[in-house]
Amino acid sequence: MMLSAAGLASVAQQPPISHIEANNVRATILGNGSCFVPQQIYLDEYGNSLPPNCTTWEVPAGSEKQTIYQHSLWFGGLDAADSLHLAAVRYGQVIGANGGAITDYWSGPLKTADASLDLMIALKYHCVWNLTRAEIDQFIANHGNSGYQTPADILTWPAHGEAGYAENLAPFVDVNNDGHYNPADGDYPDIKGDQCLFFIFNDSFGEHSETQGGKLGLEVHAMVYAFDAPNDEALNNTVFVNYKFFNRSSNDYHNTYLGLWNEWKIGYGWDDFVGCDVQRNSCFAYNGNPVDGAGEPWAYGDNPPVQAFTVLNGPDGLGMTGFMFHNNSNEDNGDPRVAEDYYNYLQGRWKNGSHMQYGGDGYGSGNVVGPDCNYMFPGDSDPENIGTGGVAPNGGYNTNGLYWTEEECGNEPGERLGLASVGPFDFPAGSMKELDYAMITVWKNNTQSAMERKGEFIDHVRDLFNNGFAK
Repeated sequence: MMLSAAGLASVAQQPPISHIEANNVRATILGNGSCFVPQQIYLDEYGNSLPPNCTTWEVPAGSEKQTIYQHSLWFGGLDAADSLHLAAVRYGQVIGANGGAITDYWSGPLKTADASLDLMIALKYHCVWNLTRAEIDQFIANHGNSGYQTPADILTWPAHGEAGYAENLAPFVDVNNDGHYNPADGDYPDIKGDQCLFFIFNDSFGEHSETQGGKLGLEVHAMVYAFDAPNDEALNNTVFVNYKFFNRSSNDYHNTYLGLWNEWKIGYGWDDFVGCDVQRNSCFAYNGNPVDGAGEPWAYGDNPPVQAFTVLNGPDGLGMTGFMFHNNSNEDNGDPRVAEDYYNYLQGRWKNGSHMQYGGDGYGSGNVVGPDCNYMFPGDSDPENIGTGGVAPNGGYNTNGLYWTEEECGNEPGERLGLASVGPFDFPAGSMKELDYAMITVWKNNTQSAMERKGEFIDHVRDLFNNGFAK
C-alpha cells in the first residue's frame, strides 16, 4: 500500500515502538519521549488500532500487572526576550485514522544550521534500535566469519547524520579509529546494559499540538537500558534512561527546566499515594491501602510494590529540584492545558501562578501551613528544609515526629499524577545537556515492607551507576 505525503507525515507524527525486557520488567518504549502509554490509542501506518493487550510497564514481566500507566518528558525555557519555548506530551491521543497524534515530539535529528527537519529524514529515523549485549558479543566474535549474519540494528545503527545534520549521532566503538562507523571493519554500537534501546527525536518537525508552546529546536538522543541481574534484586527490577539534549536553535535559553511526568497505577490504579525523598533525589508511588484492589487480575493484592523514579545525574550536576502532583481536573491544581501551565508546574507553581505551599494538598485546602516549597509529601527526608529554602515549615512540621505525607493529611487513596523537575539551568545555542535517571520497582521481603526497603534499593542502584555498574 502506497501512502500519500500526508499519510507519510502522519506516520512521522506517531512514535515508533519497542520493548525493554532484559530483567523482571517488560516496558513499552515509544520513541518520542513518551513511554509506557497503553498502545491501543495509537494507530499503525494504515490507520488500524494497535492491539489493546500490548503491555506498558509490566512488573513482574508476564504478570499483566503494572505500576506505571504513562511516563513522559517535559522541557521548557525562556529565550533572550523572555518568550517561553516548551515541548511536552502526556497521552498523545490519535486524531483519527492517518491523522497523526497530538504531540510536541517527532522522530529524527535536526539540521545544525536552522533546526529544521526533512520528512524523509524523519521517516528514516522513525525507529527504535533494539540490541542486547549478547548480540554485540556475538558480532565481535563472529563478524568476519562466513555464514554469520549481522543483526539489522547493528548494520543500520544511526552513528552519523546526513549532510546538514550533526556528523556524529549514536555512540559506537571505532575499532580502527578512522572516525567512520563501518560494521565491515568491526565497528559496533556502544550500548549500555544487557539490553539497550536507542532513538532520536525532536520538537521542531511540526507545531506543538499538545501544548501550543513555542519550538525549542530541541534534539534528544535517548538510550533506555536494563541489566539481566537475577542475583541483584534491585538492579533486576530497574530500568535506566539516559537523555542527551542538544540545542540546535540559535536561541540561548535561561530558566530552563525539564520534567519527568508520571501517571502511576500500582496495579489497581485508584488506591495510590505518592511521596518524595529529597535527600535521594527520588519520587515514588505506593499503595494507599494494605491490599491493592479487590481481587482484579491486574491488582497486586497483598504484595503491592513501590514504584520509584530517581534522578541520578541532571544538567549541570542538578538533582531532582522539585516534586508535585496535580489532580485529573480542570481546576488550577488540575491538568495542564497550554504551555504556560506546563511551565508553571515545572517551577513548582500551580496553573494560576501561585507557588506550591507546604502542608495539606500544597494548594489551599487541608492543613496548608506554608511557606513556599518545592517538594510535596517529603516525609522525614528533608531535615535541613532544602525544599523551603532553609525556612522551617510552620505548624510544627519536621519537629516532634510530624511530617508532611499523604497519610498525615488524611488523604483518601486515589489516582495519582506527578511531576519530578530538574532546573533551572542555562541551555545556550549549540550546547548539550545530559540527564540520567532510574525507574526502580521495590518489593517487600519477609521482614520489611516495600516502603521500608525503598531507600536501600535506591542507594544500591545509585552506587552501581556511580561505579559504572562494575560487577
